[in-house]
Amino acid sequence: MSSKAQILKELLEYHFNSLDETLKNLEEKEMHYKPTEESNNIDWIVNHLTRISNTALPRIIKGDPNYKPAGWADDYKDHCYGINKYRSDLAAGKKTIYEGLEKLTDAQLEEEIPLWGGTKKRKEGLFAYIGEIVSHKGQIAYLRGTVKRLKAKNPAFLA
Repeated sequence: MSSKAQILKELLEYHFNSLDETLKNLEEKEMHYKPTEESNNIDWIVNHLTRISNTALPRIIKGDPNYKPAGWADDYKDHCYGINKYRSDLAAGKKTIYEGLEKLTDAQLEEEIPLWGGTKKRKEGLFAYIGEIVSHKGQIAYLRGTVKRLKAKNPAFLA
């Protein structure tokens, strides 16, 4: 594995581990809490992160804009699967990502691939989606912290 790909893998491992901690002991009612009607809830955010892990990042790593894992539902984003399936799907995505990164060379990281209506360097796509993981993990932490504070004020909240 190239040293640059190794750094990206370690960065992803750090943020995926942090995401796992943020999701620890998540309850079903908490997954569906929204501070406003327009807000995303944790279920939507984790569904999105699962799609990033299983399709978006592997597509960039493989350079195949149509990649999806065998058996992956085309309408995955339209369903609420629950935390156990999301954890399982996240684990499968991480495995694919880590294995793919281990095969990338420095030259492949610099290679232009089809991304977002044009071409960009593979590493730019990876940077963008690693940023998505970090950003969305922060949104989940915000929502969980809000629920925790609201429950401290009112133990019946989300009961």
